[in-house]
Amino acid sequence: MGTTTILIEDIENIEWVNADNNTFNLTTYNDVWRIFISSVISQMERFWSLLSAHERERANRYYREADKQRFIISRAVLRVLLGKYLNADPSLLSFKEGPNKKPYLNGNATIHFNVSHSDDCILVAISETEIGVDVEQLDVNVHYTDIMDISFGPAEIAHVKQSAMPLHSFYTLWTRKEALLKATAKGIDDDIKQVPGLTGLHFVDNKIIGSANTSLVKSFNAGDTYMGSVAIVTKNCRFLNHSKGFLF
Repeated sequence: MGTTTILIEDIENIEWVNADNNTFNLTTYNDVWRIFISSVISQMERFWSLLSAHERERANRYYREADKQRFIISRAVLRVLLGKYLNADPSLLSFKEGPNKKPYLNGNATIHFNVSHSDDCILVAISETEIGVDVEQLDVNVHYTDIMDISFGPAEIAHVKQSAMPLHSFYTLWTRKEALLKATAKGIDDDIKQVPGLTGLHFVDNKIIGSANTSLVKSFNAGDTYMGSVAIVTKNCRFLNHSKGFLF
């Protein structure tokens, strides 16, 4: 099927810019938005009003209130952001599901998006091309050695074990793999060991990642206890903080 080129790198000293003067234009950049649930939870009533009947039904299936709130906020924030880029009413946007249930905008192929959340942090990535994002809270209680055995290749396992900060290294590699597979809608499957996670240039069989597009994967600190990665096809990224009162 051919090979795909993937370049993986770290973003050092990432700067999260407050969105006060942001222009909702994707011509030059891919945008990665960061929202902390605790900073917007007071607006739950408005968020709920933006959701479709199907989304409300999904929200009500959650047993834990925190999980329900996280779902409602992430879906509403996505709607608000897409509405800004498209100059559209966020409550009227319609979504469909593609391969591996990756959502896309019904009737609009000009904008791509992906959402990830972990504990208090939500990341929303928006682009004119395929894009995937993952964020994970650095959980000191996670049994990451068990996960590595089924998800990492030998060189990746050695990298984590030899690292001065093995937990940080584990989450860096994990978010890279997941962001890439979310971008292509391949999803996590038996090929995940062969999906590259180490820094550098990789040449991978197209079928491993489910795409023939050249990809760039960037890792970054998403907060004091959060690691994130974004997978893109082209252009640089802007990293934007939700500014109170600007989006909502």
